[in-house]
Amino acid sequence: MNSITINTDLLGIDFIEQIKKMFPHKTVEIIVQPSDETENILSNEQFATELKNRISDLSKNKEAIKISIDDLL
Repeated sequence: MNSITINTDLLGIDFIEQIKKMFPHKTVEIIVQPSDETENILSNEQFATELKNRISDLSKNKEAIKISIDDLL
């Protein structure tokens, strides 16, 4: 079983053509559902570190600091 996670902004006719190349002459099942962003966040080292730090601070009853995503980029 293959799973593809893609932003809907990137979907186009090329996506369908790639699916057809991956599974030539096959019947496929395509399920569309919102993705869990946790994996995406944890795959980015900066985001993952920030998340771990915030969880640690909250567990120590420290005040959470709000940071915009632009501050991390």
